[in-house]
Amino acid sequence: MTLYLSAFMMGATGIFSKTIHLPAWDITGYRTWVAAFLLFAWVWWRERKIALESVRDYWRIILLGVLLAIHWITFFHSMQVSSMSIGLLSLYAYPVMTVFMEPFVKKTLLDWRDVITAFVVFIGVYFLIPEFDLQNNVTQGVLWGAVSALTFALRNLLLGYWFSGQSAARSMSYQVLIVALLMTPVIFVSEHQPSPLDWWQLLLLGVVFTAFAHTLLGDSLRYLKAKTVALVACIQPVFGVIYDILFLQTIPTHTTLIGGAIILSAAIYESVREHQKQKS
Repeated sequence: MTLYLSAFMMGATGIFSKTIHLPAWDITGYRTWVAAFLLFAWVWWRERKIALESVRDYWRIILLGVLLAIHWITFFHSMQVSSMSIGLLSLYAYPVMTVFMEPFVKKTLLDWRDVITAFVVFIGVYFLIPEFDLQNNVTQGVLWGAVSALTFALRNLLLGYWFSGQSAARSMSYQVLIVALLMTPVIFVSEHQPSPLDWWQLLLLGVVFTAFAHTLLGDSLRYLKAKTVALVACIQPVFGVIYDILFLQTIPTHTTLIGGAIILSAAIYESVREHQKQKS
């Protein structure tokens, strides 16, 4: 349930890439300072402890924070150069990457059914590119989304592998703090200043769609395999397309809808298969 709620909420983040009139790195910096403050306050209130378990965990969390920073910047930039639908759907090449990366991280065998499901997702992403031309905004959006997908897949794998024994809120609080610190110099030298409306949206993005949504995602990684979380969360771009239509009045092309339908089918299949596996 938490995984689906997280996907529902994270599917709406693309709206802010179009309504907040700031570059992707500025948005990332502001949202993470808001989220970091809220998450550390929450962790202290609930657990009375904010420290990680070991020095090694601090080095690990720095790496996760760097990966998360790259993911967020490229994700928002992807939507800004193309569209919300394209950015969200191209990001979901990350289940394909997760399926092939997880056996190397956890030293397990590759399941042929996961390979087929991942290939289906790849076909869905393929429908998003009208023609491979670097001058084309859609192609640029898909490529930036692919970079975002790679860093997101690696971050999720390592998070579930390294921090499954710690609370999701605590590990997430450190990750967003690392991102905020990395983005602070960018904010100070930026020529762009948030308007009053931008500030309200940044607060909403930081509190609800960053701190809360990503904590839910991190919590699901404690109990489910990263590849399952990745493939089930493919429903997120479908929510994103719906938000795009309702709030931004952007009508996706028929190929975008076909790609979304293929990705959704793969997510439903993986969800049902994992549910049956847990019951048996």
